[in-house]
Amino acid sequence: MKISFLLTACLLALTGKAQLKHIDPNQVNNISFACNFFDKNTQYVPVPAAAVSDAAAEKWMAEMVDKITNVVGLKNRFRLVSLKKYNNCSAVCFNNNIGQERFIQFDRDFLEAFQKKTNNKWFVVGVLAHELGHHFNGHSLDGIGSRPDKEIEADEFAGFILQKLGASFEESRGIFSFLNETDGPPTHPVRYKRYAAVGKGWDRAAGKNIWVSLALENDADKKEIAYQKLLAARKEFDPAKKIVLIDEALKKVPGYAEAISEKGLVYLNLKQYQQAEDFCVQALLLEPYIGLLRLNLAKVCYAQKQYDTAMQFVNDAIFINPIFPDAYHLRAQLQLDNRAFQQAVSDCNVALLMRPANNYVKAEILGTKGMALDQLQQKAAAQECFQEAKKLNPLSLRLLQYQQTKKIN
Repeated sequence: MKISFLLTACLLALTGKAQLKHIDPNQVNNISFACNFFDKNTQYVPVPAAAVSDAAAEKWMAEMVDKITNVVGLKNRFRLVSLKKYNNCSAVCFNNNIGQERFIQFDRDFLEAFQKKTNNKWFVVGVLAHELGHHFNGHSLDGIGSRPDKEIEADEFAGFILQKLGASFEESRGIFSFLNETDGPPTHPVRYKRYAAVGKGWDRAAGKNIWVSLALENDADKKEIAYQKLLAARKEFDPAKKIVLIDEALKKVPGYAEAISEKGLVYLNLKQYQQAEDFCVQALLLEPYIGLLRLNLAKVCYAQKQYDTAMQFVNDAIFINPIFPDAYHLRAQLQLDNRAFQQAVSDCNVALLMRPANNYVKAEILGTKGMALDQLQQKAAAQECFQEAKKLNPLSLRLLQYQQTKKIN
């Protein structure tokens, strides 16, 4: 498997940026997350608004949502949309001007027909619990659709809820009886893993602590180790030590796109631009719907003064993940270089409202805003930004160079 992955990785790297597609906001609905129960959905497109909504069906579904939210002690804040001939049940997040709204979108007739097919009275409740599990587990926050690890977590949640509501162990696992042994889309695990995940959730709700699905446990362990190695790499300042930690993560999970992209950033900081681009492109070809990976490639393009390409990738990143202060800041820097000063100020304001991760990032955003205001001849406002940025990060080399160039105290 490792040999196969390495060969694939080499082929992906050779294809370069030409294989990457940008997102056209005019041809995509404003969705930040979607997971369908019955099929792959990384490129999910919702049913047109012209589809008929069924108020009676929504009331039917709302009663089940209330039962599930009562089990976990939370309020029902979900919006429901019943659509005729939708042939699915989906957890969907739509962006609005203040954040996100969480929806369950479903086809009652289709679900009830499947319930008869499985001859399992718990089928619809299990499907709904699975989709709510995506929302409760925070899967809707990263802007990515279905992935096997997310499906397993949602399955465990469904098993937990079903046990609490009175379903037997076999009835709970039976919500996946319509699947065959081996087939499944790339975004969803095969049946035995889903049975194991539902069973694990059921056992946890029943107070049992037993081993289930050795393969499932091993996968989870490897991913957790790789994730911790990546976190450690991001905190490390020494490039050589960073590379060692990232490589350890990739030994556990060879296709870990975030780790591959992080390796690209290490080479970017070393000004080895071709290696940086190769790793960032390779990561993005593996996971095209992660906003962070598009931002990382935008940084590489920006460092190489490929400003138009950098702008395309940063716009993609913002579309995929609208709450992304680092992406707005990079776009502000690009606009500053392009003398679009007012747009740069606007993007900095948005980034600051989104609560940047730390004082260093906030200082950099304030510095960029100050530079744009200075170019707009708003000297007093610019000086306020510079002073606040210096308090947060007195050692900002970029700000110091700008002030020396412009002879600003």
